[in-house]
Amino acid sequence: MTSEIITINMAEMAVGTKNTIIKTMSLGSCVAIVIHDHENQVGGMAHAMLPSRKGAPNDVVEEARASIRSNEAVAKYADEGVIRLFEELKKMGAKQESLKAKLVGGSKMFRFLSGDDHGIGFRNAEAARKQLLLLGIPVESEDVGGSVGRSAEFNIENGLVEITTVI
Repeated sequence: MTSEIITINMAEMAVGTKNTIIKTMSLGSCVAIVIHDHENQVGGMAHAMLPSRKGAPNDVVEEARASIRSNEAVAKYADEGVIRLFEELKKMGAKQESLKAKLVGGSKMFRFLSGDDHGIGFRNAEAARKQLLLLGIPVESEDVGGSVGRSAEFNIENGLVEITTVI
């Protein structure tokens, strides 16, 4: 059977069933949040740009990204993206106790612009982890941090996330 391939951009998310592959590119400081229910064959991915709506931007890059305005920006913030993804998966029949998460991205791409020791990428990954913990969804694996860009491709049928590193 042919898989449906969905490509998401920054601040977007998508969900699907076993015949769906969800892809995203350009994960620098952004973080891809993947949540999967293998038992019920549903899953989704969010491409978050900022940790949270709360608080003012701390650096030039974050401020520039904060200016993005779009009706499609349902996953702009990592914490809210996790919640929205969780809610959509529940509507599709996912069981909370069966959910597992994976994180990709969260790099420190702009060292010279960062206003702290960790950067926006670190804070994006931390915000996603914190919200997943609050929802009781374990992080099964992650490929975050460093100073490289990444792309991710999530196959809902087998639960695998293929990561391509870009330097």
